[in-house]
Amino acid sequence: MILITGGTGLTGSAVVREFVRRGHPARALVRRPLPALPGISPVHGDLLAPETLGPALDGVDTAILISGADGRMAEAQANLIDAAVRCGVRRVVKVSGMGTDPESSFRFARLHARIEEHLRASGLAWTILRPSQFMQVYLREVPTMLASGELALPLGATRLAPIDVEDIAKVVYAAATSDDHESAVHEMTGPQALTMAEVCEILTGVVGLPIRYVDLSPEEHHRRVVAAGIPAEFADDVATLFRLRRTGSPESTVDTEIFTKLGLRPTPFADFATRAAPLFRGEVTPDRLWASGWQAGTPAR
Repeated sequence: MILITGGTGLTGSAVVREFVRRGHPARALVRRPLPALPGISPVHGDLLAPETLGPALDGVDTAILISGADGRMAEAQANLIDAAVRCGVRRVVKVSGMGTDPESSFRFARLHARIEEHLRASGLAWTILRPSQFMQVYLREVPTMLASGELALPLGATRLAPIDVEDIAKVVYAAATSDDHESAVHEMTGPQALTMAEVCEILTGVVGLPIRYVDLSPEEHHRRVVAAGIPAEFADDVATLFRLRRTGSPESTVDTEIFTKLGLRPTPFADFATRAAPLFRGEVTPDRLWASGWQAGTPAR
């Protein structure tokens, strides 16, 4: 049995869909109801309520560790690791983030590093996956893009190699269902490093309206997100992440080695944008899995 945590979040729901697509049964740890899906057994639990984790982990061989990024992320994920040890779980596959570093100025890079170290020291078998920025984050810019024709971010001429969450799910599935990835750290990006101007060229073709890149100052972007209602501490985290990306980030270098090893084709941004065209054009409202605001891992990505 495999347990998927964060089963209704952005990444976790993609992993659940991958297990359904593959016809592989799994258990999903959820805090809210999950639609009935073939082979998926939802179990109610909360990573911040350790007493709920024992029943969820009963009989589980491998746990896939995913949770939203907030100030209690390290506590929540450590709870799962500790419960896995108590319950006799053999292995944990952790979805972390590219740029993880205990000395990073970015809070969530430090938190991921702390969790990774806790997992390595637990005695459990482990696999760590470190994806780059998610392609799905650009969907959060849709209201501004459609209203003003602008993609306004503080990234200058920085190149980023974003990854489709659906591709992350494929790697998670491979790592969770095979012993070939134990004690491995897999960093992964999409297949292209794009400037925001190049992203806008793709989105212009998909949306059918001209979209141009506007290079905001980090200070102006911070002011805008705070004005939009983002908590100040979270806005500070986002500003730090953008400063790191602007001055040089590992997310700027394409790394698709794990996809090559698995015989998978990582999704180009243009293919993702075409698939998500109704969302980018505002024809449909994103559901809560794709439009989770500044939650579901946003700062870490």
